[in-house]
Amino acid sequence: MPTTAIIGGGFSGTLAAVNLARFATSPQRVVIVNSGRPFGRGTAYGTTRGEHLLNVAARNMSAFPDQPTHFFEWLRSRSEFDAIDDHTLRETFIPRRIFGDYVRGMAAHYLGTADPRSHVQCEVVEDSAVDVIPRGVEPGSNQGGVVMLEKGEPIEAESILLATGNQPPAGLPGAKKLANDRRYCGNPWKDWHENLPSEDQHIVILGTGLTAVDVIVTLRNKGWNGKITAISRNGMLPQRHFRGIEWPHAVPDDGQTRSLKELVKLIRSDCERLRGVSQNPAIAVDKLRGRTQQLWKALSLEERQLFLKKYSADWNVIRHRIAGPIHDAITDALDCGQLTITPATIESLASGEHGIEIQMVNRDGSSDRIEGDLVINCTGPKSRFSDSALPLYRNLFERGLARPDEMDMGIAVTDDFTVVGKDDTPTPFMYAIGPILKGTLWESIAVPELRQQAYLVAQSILHQEPVAVSSLDTTEYCI
Repeated sequence: MPTTAIIGGGFSGTLAAVNLARFATSPQRVVIVNSGRPFGRGTAYGTTRGEHLLNVAARNMSAFPDQPTHFFEWLRSRSEFDAIDDHTLRETFIPRRIFGDYVRGMAAHYLGTADPRSHVQCEVVEDSAVDVIPRGVEPGSNQGGVVMLEKGEPIEAESILLATGNQPPAGLPGAKKLANDRRYCGNPWKDWHENLPSEDQHIVILGTGLTAVDVIVTLRNKGWNGKITAISRNGMLPQRHFRGIEWPHAVPDDGQTRSLKELVKLIRSDCERLRGVSQNPAIAVDKLRGRTQQLWKALSLEERQLFLKKYSADWNVIRHRIAGPIHDAITDALDCGQLTITPATIESLASGEHGIEIQMVNRDGSSDRIEGDLVINCTGPKSRFSDSALPLYRNLFERGLARPDEMDMGIAVTDDFTVVGKDDTPTPFMYAIGPILKGTLWESIAVPELRQQAYLVAQSILHQEPVAVSSLDTTEYCI
């Protein structure tokens, strides 16, 4: 019986296993190696906090690209939504923990033993993969590999899928010395909110992205009314969702390859036209959603690097928007003076007598220092892969089975998600999906893209002809 080992039990890995079960026509064994977060939920959907909402409306959150209403129909099976009419429910931003229930439900249905027609036997192993040893001797051999685990027995597999999600947060200067200091939280997904400082004290959040928003909303939900300062280089918070309108694409789909300079000019002109008719210019970014990967791959390495340096901060706050109730809570915190946003670069962290001391440089180049009674690192996952702290990737790179992509933001893959190793030689038994493809695809962290990858990679693993599924052209909430 052919075995597929999936390293990573979050959304991407779970959905890949589910699609293997959906499409398999002969007996298959699937082993999912999961560690760190509850199986099927991953980091994003492992939250138990009801105030943490999806960033996408329910109508666009199906786990299956070929069944676009699947999540909405599943919600209809839950009694807490009985009083909500269909239109309202489709437009609702559901708590993320409920979406985690949905993914676990899919796993239980497709990967369990209830259906005697299923060709897949699935096993979940709670452990960490630390290495992969190829079974073939020759480079590019397709004899499968052996997944080495930190604690358990090795897993022999004909196919191996890397679905490890984001790397852990990047370390900040001085943070290692604070590992045992209860006033510093290096992982915002731990239970930091169980022991909050008194309300006459100060909480400092490092970062102003989506994770920082989660922290602020949780503090508000728990009724904590003390002072909050959020620090980031750009000092920008995610924008609010809005109702879009039908609007033509800023970049004509005429088969031409355009430079970054040309794309910037077209999108800026489109934003001006939108402002001219009193519409949100973010529509110009939304309309690119279905073509972002294509446009990104057509850019040169130098153009991609320039985009990251010059435009990515603005892109991210427009592209990764937040639900109305979440935005309202953040706005209230700003308006009442509880929350202060500080644009600055963090230079170092140190343990002080009364709190954690943060040394930073302001935009004008002046040095400054701030102290927090609780400091939470929300700077996001580490982006560089060449010096990854994960033993799995260090070993894959050393063996030549994989290599970082050109942007050093993930690993290199072919168009069918086959991992590319040393000397640009594909490793035919190894595949990859999810956020580790961000450098290759840019758009590779949200459900609409991840469900498509999980759908297609299952067909690649099973050596089936890929079945194309057209995506809906959505004009709002399309993140």
